[in-house]
Amino acid sequence: MRARATLLLVGASATLATGACDRNGDDESRTRINVLDSAFTQSWQTMQDTGVVYRIEVISPFGADTIRNVVPPAPVVVGDTLVIGLMQVSEDSSTPQRQIFRARLGQHRIETKPMPPDVWASYQDVLVSPDGRYIAYVGEDTTPENPGTYAVVRNLANGEIVAKGPGGGGCDCDEDFNHARWFPPDSFEIAVAHTNTKGGWERTSGKASARRIHVDSLTDEPDWH
Repeated sequence: MRARATLLLVGASATLATGACDRNGDDESRTRINVLDSAFTQSWQTMQDTGVVYRIEVISPFGADTIRNVVPPAPVVVGDTLVIGLMQVSEDSSTPQRQIFRARLGQHRIETKPMPPDVWASYQDVLVSPDGRYIAYVGEDTTPENPGTYAVVRNLANGEIVAKGPGGGGCDCDEDFNHARWFPPDSFEIAVAHTNTKGGWERTSGKASARRIHVDSLTDEPDWH
C-alpha cells in the first residue's frame, strides 16, 4: 500500500492541475485550477497513517475561489459555474472521511455530501463524470450471501444506481488494484480486481445515461493513469 500511496502523493499536484480543465471536452473553458499548496495530515485510508490534502484556487469568469482539503482524483469543472470533487473532512477527533463537494463559482459557497454507502473503504478512483451528473466507483458487498467488490455508477443528484457490474471481486492484498475512467460526456469503464480467485480483472463498461453495460475480462491490470 505504501508504494502506491507514494506514487499518488508525488503525482497528485500534477494530476489536480492537469485534470482541472473542463472534462466535457471543451478546450475553450475559461475556468482553470491551480494547486496553491499541500499539507500532510491524518489519512482517510485505514491502511495509511498519513495522507496529503491540497488547497486549490479555481479561477473563472466570476473571479477566484479557494477550496481547502481537496484529495485526488482531480476535481471536475462543469462549464464555468461548477466544480465537483472530493475533500477530506474531520469531525472532532474521529477518523477523517472523504466527502463529495460542489463549489458554485462566484458564490464562494461549497456544499458537501457523504460518499455513497457502499464505496469500498480502500478504493481511490472515485470519479465524477465529465458532465457532473454521475459518479463511478468500486463498491463492496459485505453480506455473507454475496461478499466481494463490484462496479457501480450512480446518479450524483439522487443517488440512484444506473449501472452495476457482477459481484464477487476482491484480492488478498492491502493495495487497491481497481481502476475507473470516464469518456465525455458519460461513458465509463470500471475494472474490478478478481485476483482472489485468479480471475484477473472484470471490466464493466457502458454509457450512464443509457443505463447500458457490457462486461468482459482482462488478464492484465489496466494502465489508465
